[in-house]
Amino acid sequence: MSKCYMGSEKPYISMICLDADAGDLEEYLSTQENVAPIEYVQFTSEDSYQDIIKYIYDAQGRYICFFEAGHVYAPDRIHKMSEYLEKTPDVQVVISPRNFIDADGNVICTSDKLHSKYLGLAVLEYSIRENSNVYGDLSAIMVSAEYAKRIPWDIPEDKIDSISRIAFLYQFLLYGNAGFLDVPLVSVRLRECNDQAACEKAAEFENYTRYLYEQKLLESYWKRTSRDGHKPVPVKKEITLFYTDKGEYYNLKPIADKAALRGYTVAFTDNLTEEAEIGIYCQHTAMIESVNAKFSLILLHDMAQGHNRWPNIWYGEPWNRFDIGIVPGKTWADRWSQCACDIYANPRCGTFALGYPKSDLTESLETKERARLLSGKFHLKYDFSVLYAPSWENNEKEDDFIRACASLKVNLLIKQCKWPAAFDHINKNNDEMRALHEGRFDNVYYIEPEESIMTALELCDMVVSDESSVMAEAAMFGKPSLAVTDWLIPDTVPIRYACCPMEYVLKCRKVELREYVEMLSSHTISKAQIDDIIQKGQHEFANKGSCCDDILDAIAYYTGGEAAGTGFLSKKVESRYEKCALWN
Repeated sequence: MSKCYMGSEKPYISMICLDADAGDLEEYLSTQENVAPIEYVQFTSEDSYQDIIKYIYDAQGRYICFFEAGHVYAPDRIHKMSEYLEKTPDVQVVISPRNFIDADGNVICTSDKLHSKYLGLAVLEYSIRENSNVYGDLSAIMVSAEYAKRIPWDIPEDKIDSISRIAFLYQFLLYGNAGFLDVPLVSVRLRECNDQAACEKAAEFENYTRYLYEQKLLESYWKRTSRDGHKPVPVKKEITLFYTDKGEYYNLKPIADKAALRGYTVAFTDNLTEEAEIGIYCQHTAMIESVNAKFSLILLHDMAQGHNRWPNIWYGEPWNRFDIGIVPGKTWADRWSQCACDIYANPRCGTFALGYPKSDLTESLETKERARLLSGKFHLKYDFSVLYAPSWENNEKEDDFIRACASLKVNLLIKQCKWPAAFDHINKNNDEMRALHEGRFDNVYYIEPEESIMTALELCDMVVSDESSVMAEAAMFGKPSLAVTDWLIPDTVPIRYACCPMEYVLKCRKVELREYVEMLSSHTISKAQIDDIIQKGQHEFANKGSCCDDILDAIAYYTGGEAAGTGFLSKKVESRYEKCALWN
């Protein structure tokens, strides 16, 4: 143990440093803003927890905080935490949310936070009950030194290891009031996943919380709750598919058709609260208040889901309420793997790259026949067809498209989405644009909103959109897409420009739209460039042609149905990093 001082006055902050690299510590201290005098003491693995407790009793500072290896701290961490404690004297422990960052400093997920004061014991009980770490680790707290000196310390380990650090944290929380900051001041560097180490930590953590329970310090203790694939969930052979619009319906219909052939009773419903034996969902999960299926699967709502929040969509749209998660291909599997450290990303039985249900239909004779019939009905004027399919119809985007391209020797196919009643204002925009243009141009054709987008994609040669998932689906058919990046999207206030981080589309501004459509229709853009973009799009999809069969095999395997194929197990996606769990 070595003690140092920063400042000439009596220390205001006592900082306990655990296995800290001298260079990191020096850099940290040099960047602290508005910081009062600090006394800091360094402990290593050669010290014991009794040494730390002795120091706490002797600490001269008004407040105590920690510095640990593997963390990155905001320059104003000490100032903001001490300021909070000064302003709220009935709080003895202040907790900062934590960011979890990769090696490049990218934020992968953020820990939970509560927005009001709780007794420390209530924080622990909540965390154990919800299996969610709302208190962080030692680096995330600052405590009153006066309070810390009154704690009846009871640490079941002599050495300073991961469990004794948890024990220290819990002791700080057990006897006082906790307050929560809104802004993360601490970031934890994620470690590569090590299943054996994770299991050992989970076992140690369970034993420790059981010890607290036996000492009557907690009303419950933490237990591992993930479902075991060898203990099937007994359910009837009934599948309910949940949809809220036609896009979701057509996304799920291929599964329904295959399930019926396997002898399942199949039903569709737009009531997201309906009870079900086996439930298959594909909504933004923020829409789903509760999962009332005995066994549940969650798919993406669309291929561009949460694109303005990549890589981690799961913090705001959790999958941990479901049994199986399904991602469509390598790109989304990599995205999930990067974020699977977040507890909210993890369904109980795991996440599998089983594909995109609609991709099973790219070679469908039914889809080809439907497109042929529609083509015959339209009597298309030209050999090349451009499909306009925006995410939202607003600000007269359809008029922009038609004015730019109507004089080209191409067919303009218009396919708007049929929105549910809550979005009737968008349906009204669709109707106004159609009334303005239909019948005025001999190369403009309207595909009904209720028609499957798969029919439209079979019929066209390229797609024009803004940020819609339709552009990814076009890649299933090997067709290029063009995103107009300065078209507006009305899902925020104020309205925003389209966000298109996808690598599998060409991008242009409104003023360039005609030029790009002309180049694509006349094949003056190099074939190599187009092939590269389409190839990137193909990475979005795996398992084409077998997606629905694998989904049904997974259902049968985990519910104890008829003998199921197990090939889907090889498509399970694993976490890249250690899980951000209660013990870290």
